[in-house]
Amino acid sequence: MVSGHDKNPPAVLVCLSQSPCSQRVIHAASRTAVSASEKVALYVGESADESLSASLHENMNYARQMGFEVRCAPSTDIALTISEYAQRMKASDVFIGSSAPAHVLNYKKPLGEQLIHLLPETDIHIIPDQRASSFSAPSKRIRMIPFSLRDILIVAAVMGAATLVSAWFYTSRYSNANIITVYLLAVLIASFMTSHQFYGILSAVLYILLFNYLFIDPRFSLLVYDSTYLVTYLVSVIAALITGSLTSRMKEVSRQSAENAYQAKVLLDTSDKLERTETTQETIHVVLRQLSDLLNREISFYENPAEDVRLSGREKEAAVWTYENCHHSGAFTSRFEDCSDRWLCIYNGNTRYGVIGIAMEKGRLSEFENTILHSIINEFTLSLENRRMAAERQEAEITARNESLRAGLLRSISHDLRTPLTSIWGNASTLAEHEDALSEEDRRKIYADLMEDSEWLKSEMENILAMSRLENSSMVAKNIENTADVIDESMRHVNFGKHTVIRQIDDDSLFAEMDTRMILQVLINLLSNAVKYTPDDSVITIHAYHNDRMICVSVADTGEGIDEEDRKHIFELFYTGRRKLADSYRSLGLGLNLCEQIVKAHGGTISVEPNQPHGSVFTFTLPRKEVTVYE
Repeated sequence: MVSGHDKNPPAVLVCLSQSPCSQRVIHAASRTAVSASEKVALYVGESADESLSASLHENMNYARQMGFEVRCAPSTDIALTISEYAQRMKASDVFIGSSAPAHVLNYKKPLGEQLIHLLPETDIHIIPDQRASSFSAPSKRIRMIPFSLRDILIVAAVMGAATLVSAWFYTSRYSNANIITVYLLAVLIASFMTSHQFYGILSAVLYILLFNYLFIDPRFSLLVYDSTYLVTYLVSVIAALITGSLTSRMKEVSRQSAENAYQAKVLLDTSDKLERTETTQETIHVVLRQLSDLLNREISFYENPAEDVRLSGREKEAAVWTYENCHHSGAFTSRFEDCSDRWLCIYNGNTRYGVIGIAMEKGRLSEFENTILHSIINEFTLSLENRRMAAERQEAEITARNESLRAGLLRSISHDLRTPLTSIWGNASTLAEHEDALSEEDRRKIYADLMEDSEWLKSEMENILAMSRLENSSMVAKNIENTADVIDESMRHVNFGKHTVIRQIDDDSLFAEMDTRMILQVLINLLSNAVKYTPDDSVITIHAYHNDRMICVSVADTGEGIDEEDRKHIFELFYTGRRKLADSYRSLGLGLNLCEQIVKAHGGTISVEPNQPHGSVFTFTLPRKEVTVYE
């Protein structure tokens, strides 16, 4: 057993087979899976059908009796399929039966070692079977030796060259031992240059036949009078087989190393590209492009195949079945094998992201292509899962922030509105009960206080309503307006009292796309603050001009100004300053924050800077629009 990290609650995967030891594996797994969140018994084979054999059917029934969910997966790569299932169900333990020892000439690792390599953080339990030595596993379908004209020509050329060299040795003073060495070297070269071990064995047989026919008395026959040559032949054949096998194994190891390096490069490249994507659609595009380039096949993706109008007929049935069952189907599988595409589900746990379709007109995918495919799909699934979790976290943060803002707004309203409302109620009560006893001067003062408190309440209600309009973008109605006209309208809504107002418009055709009511609210807030927080007889300057593609509007005053520390936070929601400065007197801390939100919604910026020699300058910008006037 290889120990990994514990998970709570665990998920257990047991690997089924036709072997009698499967029931011992299931029994061992059931003891670990008592408190498991998910228990799966998986059978992987070239034909994943429960009726494959009576022993397999019996093992599956036993797994169901022990509380396991039985699943079948048609695949030729058993280790990769098991690791894929284990990763997707987040299995903490995987149980398999003991594998037969590797053949001396077999370079492929046992299943247990492959799973240890593929699942380094999962507990792999290998259950031994005392009957394993006497049990003969059902033989797999014999793989046909690939016919290659190129390999045959290579063998013929190498052995022909060896024969010519050996003929020269035979006519020289050198012994036949040198001829044997030449042929052994030829067998080694042929084994190295051909694609299958069979051609190395073929070259060894040709070596024996050619050596006996051409260089052993009686020549030009296959008879051998000297029995010592029989031992030479036997040793030579064994040496040829060993050298050929070692050469083939070396080539296979080299090929696997090259494939592993290429796979690592592909996965690194895919991971790097996925990290640079910003949207789900970009992620899907990157994966489809990578798979299409690597497999040289047409790749498609459907988020919900049941509702996608691009799919129809048998392909749609296969895609929908794959989406609903989280299992591959289509061409070269046991489900919907008459389809031209192979379908794979992209999912993680109970979350389905869609299905991928792979055009299979060019035939089956190779084992290496399958490995690359599943590796990229795992990266794809992980990227989609991370993006989904990030979106959920962002949504939760926005919801929490909105709730915090609403709570802060309610607290501010309940606290700050109480004072003007109490003042209005008190002044109204005084007028109602003692109007005749009050002097004209006292009544006028009470009327002025009522108007001031009412005006403040109206202003704050306008700010709150404007904030609610900003939350609903459909209520922001933009039109092309002349900025000078909007400035003039805002000045009519502000009581400047004893302040001196200077209006500077550099160009009468400063047009911008704006929601007039919202920009009016910005100007009214800035002008009202300038009046409220500067002494009488101060100068307020409103200046409009254009700077490249932007229209700039500034409101400058000659008051005491704003401290540098307050300027850093002046546009924050509910910020009222450390002193009774801009937007802080009788303020909910909404006005300047609202100004910033409105200007940003129009694609502009707003800032505050010190005025010279004293005071403050608030400046906001709006995108400029060109208007063609037809006479």
